[in-house]
Amino acid sequence: MLGQYLLYASATIYTLLYSVSKLPYEIAVQPGAKTPDFDEPIRSLRFGKINFLHTTDTHGWYLGHINQKQYSADWGDFISFHKRLKEHIEEDGGDLLLVDSGDRHDGNGLSDLTFPNGLYSSEAFISADYDIVTLGNHELYVESVSTLEYNMVVPVYGERFISTNVEYLDDNNEWVPFGNTHRYFESKVNKYKILSFSFIFDFKWFNRRVNVIPISEILHQQWFINLVDDYAQNYEVDMLLIVGHIPVTHDWYELYYLHHFLRKRFPQTVIQYFGGHSHIRDFSVIDRYASGLQSGRYCETVGFLSLQNLDTTGNYNIVKEVDRKYIDFNIHSFTNHTNYTDLDLFHTDAGKLMSKRLRDFAEKLGLNKVYGYVPHNYFISAADYTNHDPKSLLRFLENDILSQLEAKSCSDNEAFHDSDNIRLILINTGGIRYDLYKGEFTKNALFTVSPFKNKWRVIPNVPTELAIRLKDILNDGDFIWNHVSLKNPEQYALAKKLQSQDAQSSPQGNHNKRHMSYGYKTYDDLGSDGDDTIHRPLPNYYVPNVIQSYKPLNVGDGKFTDVVYYDFIEPFVPYALQQACNDDPALYEELASNTTMYNDCADEWNLGQLLKRFVEREWS
Repeated sequence: MLGQYLLYASATIYTLLYSVSKLPYEIAVQPGAKTPDFDEPIRSLRFGKINFLHTTDTHGWYLGHINQKQYSADWGDFISFHKRLKEHIEEDGGDLLLVDSGDRHDGNGLSDLTFPNGLYSSEAFISADYDIVTLGNHELYVESVSTLEYNMVVPVYGERFISTNVEYLDDNNEWVPFGNTHRYFESKVNKYKILSFSFIFDFKWFNRRVNVIPISEILHQQWFINLVDDYAQNYEVDMLLIVGHIPVTHDWYELYYLHHFLRKRFPQTVIQYFGGHSHIRDFSVIDRYASGLQSGRYCETVGFLSLQNLDTTGNYNIVKEVDRKYIDFNIHSFTNHTNYTDLDLFHTDAGKLMSKRLRDFAEKLGLNKVYGYVPHNYFISAADYTNHDPKSLLRFLENDILSQLEAKSCSDNEAFHDSDNIRLILINTGGIRYDLYKGEFTKNALFTVSPFKNKWRVIPNVPTELAIRLKDILNDGDFIWNHVSLKNPEQYALAKKLQSQDAQSSPQGNHNKRHMSYGYKTYDDLGSDGDDTIHRPLPNYYVPNVIQSYKPLNVGDGKFTDVVYYDFIEPFVPYALQQACNDDPALYEELASNTTMYNDCADEWNLGQLLKRFVEREWS
């Protein structure tokens, strides 16, 4: 029932008084949140006849980024921003549509500390007036999350919730669309006729109540062919709007299969794609009538896109008609783009109410409980792992955090292994989701750095000369491209962009660097002026697939090593061991057959909890 998932509570608002242009204003913020620099240079938006705001991969970050001033707005601020921008654009004769590309769970205490996951965060999300909403893979892993999404979010958005290639097994044991297969609607101001679909990439790890039909298959299913042909032949369609959980980069073949199919039926219709999943800011020109926008991750970015018109007669070129901006998620950007200087007037009643609810949710979950104080920033990719940068989060985890792991069983049914061998611990960097920032280390940080509750497996008594080869095998170049799930999605995408980005010149001109914070500097198919806030860019260093802690315990002769690893990478470690044993398959079979549990206490000994143990001991 929908009602069982909805909780409403009141809370006193936390306020902060500060000045802009020497005038005092009151702004609702979450406790401890940093205010942005109102002197930072901002690039303006170019409005068109039809405009879009886009969110994706929010992963429950609706409280904002407390320790990062450039992303410190909360979801209430965003709701106010959407309403004020919509008012402004409509007054100028344009339309504004709000769309979301999925992945709203896993990555923040607001979503991950409730059961089902997303109980509070979904309430926050549905307070935004979206025109199109769809699913990401993080809505599909766990049955209780999919059920929450289907029972709570789908009814709120009705025809606006689209998932063309995802099915749900309902309570009558029937497979039904997870929402709707498409939406055909008319824009409010300019009366554009818009046909919208939504697709997720070829995702395989869904739960029993979900079915994902690969794009390559659905394009050959007769019901879909008939549906698209019907609209192409019998309806007026000014634009195809595709909002999907799929990257818009040129090398993502699924998107181009889909585009080829649609373009055959709509040869001169504007097709606008909005993507997600790989957590990056990106814009792609697909052909002269089509483009794609991807708008980052974790409530760091609100994507903006405008089209001057949809009339493709004559010498139409999407490059001349389109503009995009990646808006930093803070109140400075939000007020700047809506031409508000009075923050009290900027905030809507709905936005202020949501900020109150978010603070109440945080209090209920204890998210602001402080365990210690991080002395400086630790970065995943902005610090040089290879050269042992002291600010490398990966080196910090290798050297200080993983070594705390102990063998333990929390289940009478699980056999587990402990010994005096050398111990090697492997984790994939994809399980490390966010940087660790200077300041208070709170309960929420347990989930922002690494939200996953994995168990630990062990292959005991591996000859040491074989064990020490596993990391290099897993980080081998060929293995990276064939098994990208070991990495964070953004690391795979960014690795392919680094060379071309480094070759381009800075767009910053003569802007005063004194008022420039570190942040995104994005290069896409339109150049390097897409970020609304002009930042000093952080470096982007090599990130391996896996990292390891390799320290002796009570070592005997050192001939054997116990290889411990997160159960999430179960398919990969045996593969690497097999490669290491390539001239002795019998040895591989013997070693692999002894694989057992090392620590099955997922709530107590996951990576976030190991980090907490260190913080309480060393930094409290």
